[in-house]
Amino acid sequence: MDYIEIKDKEKINGIIYHLISKNTEISAEIKGTDKRFTTRVVKLDDRGLVRKVIIEKIYPEAGNSIMQTSPDVIFSFEFGGKKGVFETKYFGVNTQYPEFGLIVGIPAVIKMENKRREERIENGLTKFFSVEFAVEGDAKLYKLKVVNLGAHGVGLIVDGNNIDLLEKVNVGDAITEMRFFLKAATLTTDGIVRHKTQIKSGKLKGIYILGIQSDFIVDLKELKDKLKKEM
Repeated sequence: MDYIEIKDKEKINGIIYHLISKNTEISAEIKGTDKRFTTRVVKLDDRGLVRKVIIEKIYPEAGNSIMQTSPDVIFSFEFGGKKGVFETKYFGVNTQYPEFGLIVGIPAVIKMENKRREERIENGLTKFFSVEFAVEGDAKLYKLKVVNLGAHGVGLIVDGNNIDLLEKVNVGDAITEMRFFLKAATLTTDGIVRHKTQIKSGKLKGIYILGIQSDFIVDLKELKDKLKKEM
């Protein structure tokens, strides 16, 4: 399996926050044993000298004692339809309320499965597609045009009317209840900010694209057919 390595701190934090928000079950492999265990991430704490993650006690319970003598652990998980893997070390037991569990280190690298994305809707079809959402703690409702849409993400155009949005969201932030509109359908979904990129050439030169990662529960071929009918 081909992997890409993610070393950027914000991107790593974003993935871990996603695992927490989705209550994702992750697999734990403790070096020195061929048994598989499971757990979930409950908190990320990157303050201070030791950046750490709090996880639930692993199951089956025998793994909790095994880690005390074999602290090297490999975690694997599903994220946006891809497999992710990272190695870390067990530090000890967390007894502080309310996140009781185990302490492990925040990984320096997360490896994500590298596979081609599914079909994307772009070019002239997206002019019939728009999205609106609010940022947590802000009353403003942002309405953006869509430049491309895939099964795992969307590219949104941030123009002069919405340029303040770039200061209010960071890579790894969650955006909830994004509503996508077209004449034939309305779609509501959540997502994670993955990039803020300024276009350097072409007709969109100077404009920023906000990249949102989200697993759309939608048949792209069917949606593309609906968009074509609206042309």
